[in-house]
Amino acid sequence: MTVVNWVSVLGSISIWIILLPAVVGTMFIHKLDKDSRLILIVVIAGCIPQVLRPFIIDSSLLTTLYNIYTPIEFTTYWFLFISKTASALRQRILYVMAAAFILISIYLVYHHGVSIRFLNEWVIWNNIFQLIWIGLCLLEFYYSEQTVIDLSQPFFWYLIGITCYASCTAIFYSLWYFIKENPDEQFIVLNSIHHIFNILLYLFFTMGLLRNVKLSKNQKV
Repeated sequence: MTVVNWVSVLGSISIWIILLPAVVGTMFIHKLDKDSRLILIVVIAGCIPQVLRPFIIDSSLLTTLYNIYTPIEFTTYWFLFISKTASALRQRILYVMAAAFILISIYLVYHHGVSIRFLNEWVIWNNIFQLIWIGLCLLEFYYSEQTVIDLSQPFFWYLIGITCYASCTAIFYSLWYFIKENPDEQFIVLNSIHHIFNILLYLFFTMGLLRNVKLSKNQKV
């Protein structure tokens, strides 16, 4: 199988894998805690452009849907990480970053709109902020003697997924238009790397949701 065919297969899996956590989360929504429900919001929001993509590819509607997804993801993750932050200083940092993102959003939407082109800058800033939040969250765990995170906790899987995906995506989307204008085999490989991290993100989310369901069952026993 050629490189192009492999990337095509990965691309298809990358598109439809989002349905896995969406279905799991929806089936067990009554057993999910606050963290898992926030993750489910991100997944459901992502399902809309992902599932519709094969049917409205290269349309202004698809561009609009992907652009709208970015602030939804930012807002939902912000609530996720602010709930994990007890330090007043780190909370202020999160509020400042939220204000900065709002200003960046106003600038980008005013100058480019949301339907003309994919706002890769919006995604880059979103992922950079997410990586900073992850760092602040780890500091919170480090300084807190009462907080422990391990494999049994759903948030561990969400944190791993967001960390891997945000770091990859920040780099990938900084090269977005360069990759689009140079569809050679070497740049197709870059697409495959993004597909892999996208697949991993939703697999980790699914693991976290399933861990939440298991913990919920154990608490009732």
